[in-house]
Amino acid sequence: SPFSKAVKENTPTETGAKIVDGKVYVNNGFWDTYRTAWPAYSFLTPSQAGELVDGFVQQYKDGGWTSRWSSPGYADLMTGTSSDVAFADAYVKGVDFDAKAAYDAAVKNATVVPPSSGVGRKGMETSPFLGYAGTETHEGLSWSLEGYLNDYGIAKMGEKLYKETGEKRYKDESAYFLNRAQDYVNLFDAKAGFFQGKDVKGNWRVDSEKYDPRVWGYDYTETNGWGYAFTAPQDSRGLANLYGGRDGLGDKLDEYLSTPETASPDLKGSYGGVIHEMVEARDVRMGMYGHSNQVAHHALYMYDAAGQPYKTQKNIREVLQRLYTGSDIGQGYHGDEDNGEQSAWFLFSSLGFYPLVMGSGEYAVGSPLFKKATVHLENGRDLVVKAPKNSTKNVYVQGLKVNGKRWNSTSLPHSLIAKGGVLEFDMGAKPSSWGTGDNAAPPSITQDDEVPAPRTDAITGQGPLFDNTSATDASVASVDLPVSGEGAKAVQYTLTSSADRTKAPAGWKLQGSADGTTWRTLDERSGESFAWDRQTRAFSVKSPGS
Repeated sequence: SPFSKAVKENTPTETGAKIVDGKVYVNNGFWDTYRTAWPAYSFLTPSQAGELVDGFVQQYKDGGWTSRWSSPGYADLMTGTSSDVAFADAYVKGVDFDAKAAYDAAVKNATVVPPSSGVGRKGMETSPFLGYAGTETHEGLSWSLEGYLNDYGIAKMGEKLYKETGEKRYKDESAYFLNRAQDYVNLFDAKAGFFQGKDVKGNWRVDSEKYDPRVWGYDYTETNGWGYAFTAPQDSRGLANLYGGRDGLGDKLDEYLSTPETASPDLKGSYGGVIHEMVEARDVRMGMYGHSNQVAHHALYMYDAAGQPYKTQKNIREVLQRLYTGSDIGQGYHGDEDNGEQSAWFLFSSLGFYPLVMGSGEYAVGSPLFKKATVHLENGRDLVVKAPKNSTKNVYVQGLKVNGKRWNSTSLPHSLIAKGGVLEFDMGAKPSSWGTGDNAAPPSITQDDEVPAPRTDAITGQGPLFDNTSATDASVASVDLPVSGEGAKAVQYTLTSSADRTKAPAGWKLQGSADGTTWRTLDERSGESFAWDRQTRAFSVKSPGS
């Protein structure tokens, strides 16, 4: 194992490494692959996908963490612990692997302050309490937005584990992470109209009036403010509401595609010079849409969430027909083909559907490339995609039938696709109203026209128990929890273990009072434990009340 501590000295003929049963897999950059390649494994080769997940989770079993970018061991590369949502998505889709271990590895990423920069999430000393990683963390905005995506995956995985096991921990944690998945609203600068970073005191990195979304770097990993303008596919309706509603989301996407990327040195931002992603995004000639990098892969499908699926269809077909062409060396891919990310995007999109909301078990509908395509599934069945009227002009979906029945939604469940069958697209040269109904959009946490209001910390106390950092410890037998605001309701609470988890409490009683005189027990625990040092655990109140 390259992750466990060595058990003896190396010799010329024998390794000193610990020998571990099973296969270990290495060399994958999950940030690059989680949106496309990993769902392709689950769709095309689910048994191999399970083996791959187990192989990467072996890193957690041996060394305590799953790599962010396995190369082959732990490396301080890229943003986000994207194996969290990649593996959760596979589990929701029925892929078989050691789900409990994969889930624990993801929860560790999402709740524990890592001991080194090469593992876990950055900004974890404060982000679980503030709801975001501050600008004190390099690329904190990207760490945050990627974190919300991963939290959504953990929530959906925990939801399924609870259904299968009945263990209350999974239910508590699922609710906690689903709430965290909506914390993206904390980083939306309404005056600027974009997501940008802010420090731990709540100050925007740049004054809203001076903010320029074309500038690369700083808050953003390998992109700019435009690149992260749509990074909340787990709650596309909530994101739309930030932009004024579904029409507002459509307008923002239109502006995204009409604002040219120039790759100008004036816009290099925090980078030392013009980086290749800037040049590639410019050469795509689709505004700020930089298909050469994974940050953009989902963006065109967000038109489905805006109630304008014909724009998804038009733009997806342009990418398929124009950006994957060429027979000379260096052509055919317009940017990094990191571990299959570009190929997997092409495969999904050419079939007419794409894993927009990772962890939901659903696909978003696009525009198929061929008149007929057949996928020989691993279970021995075939999925046949028919579009007999398809052509370079007939790119718009007029209607869809699934196994002979009309389908009016732009969302297709994996459970249906994985059984095989026939998808029959009726194609035409003009946009249609297909897929524009109120309930036709892809899955979203938010289901109404309100901006999400994720829960916030109601405790106003001072001292190490309330200072929004896990860097401080305190020993107490009992503590008062002063609450701000009238009508604050206890729904969930968190406890964080100290740097020595063996000193964490195993049992406690939580009581509440509306007047400071009459107290009632809201929750009582015994036999609890913390798996790791400096871990934040969430608990649901058994008897909710104001």
